[in-house]
Amino acid sequence: MQMAMMAWRLLWPFVLMGVLSCVALEIQPEESQYYAAEGSDVTLVCQYNDTLDSSGYIIWRSTPYASLLLPIRFGNGQLLSESYKPMKGRARFTARDPQNGDASITISNVSRSDSMTYICIVKKSPEVKKIMTLTVMKPPSQPICNLQGEFAQGNNVTLTCLSFHGESPLTYTWAKISGNQVLPANAVVDSVRGTMRVDSIIEQDCGSYRCTVESLVGSKSCELVLPCPDVPEAHMSSALLITISITVVLVILAVSIITTGCLWWSRKKTGQYNCSEKVGDVPPPSRWIKKKKEILPSLHYEAKDQTVSMSA
Repeated sequence: MQMAMMAWRLLWPFVLMGVLSCVALEIQPEESQYYAAEGSDVTLVCQYNDTLDSSGYIIWRSTPYASLLLPIRFGNGQLLSESYKPMKGRARFTARDPQNGDASITISNVSRSDSMTYICIVKKSPEVKKIMTLTVMKPPSQPICNLQGEFAQGNNVTLTCLSFHGESPLTYTWAKISGNQVLPANAVVDSVRGTMRVDSIIEQDCGSYRCTVESLVGSKSCELVLPCPDVPEAHMSSALLITISITVVLVILAVSIITTGCLWWSRKKTGQYNCSEKVGDVPPPSRWIKKKKEILPSLHYEAKDQTVSMSA
């Protein structure tokens, strides 16, 4: 009995170390999904919370081909092989020393052929692995913004945005980037077709708008400037309109009074002058002057030698 107890005490530290070693080596999470644009670089993350000794190793495989993807690295970091030729020169371990907890890889200039499932395996009695899927997609192209309809006060218009290249799902969004930076209250945006309809536009709706198209692997945008409607009434205040109206009425009233007074005065003084003539410039025509016979009194005076009589 005592011999058994002594043997258990001697073996217990080794058993505990083995259990801790099995529990300590973990890769989280177990599975991931990655999306990348054609021609870009992507990093597949595979991190574990332990270090590898000379007996451990890291290996990457791909399915459904189950081919060797990256060089096998032992604990001493020795490069053994690189048998997956399509990935040769484009895949590398992200960390300088993968045996210290980071077995992530970076693949450069990805193409459609790189879309597959990858398995990261970390071997250290027992081995653990992480499964992840990479999908390489064509990013959206530069969209084209356009206006359908005449942007004028009270009209209905439609703003269009279209990206001719890119893989679904594509999502379109519109934003106003000038003025109050708020979309019109009656704007209706179609996030699938890329259109924005605005009914009964007003002056506040003018300005710059931006359309952004997004996919799982990127985004692009275009801009459209809508000029303010040329509506003079919209720029006049009520006070200005009232002032102009009163001025016009006063001018008409003054002209009427002057004309009426002139006619009245002309009729009252018929035969003396005409309102159309300028006073003091030329005498009125003779036909307007009444001819009256006036008898001038005779002037008599006596001189010393003779009597002179003058009469008109």
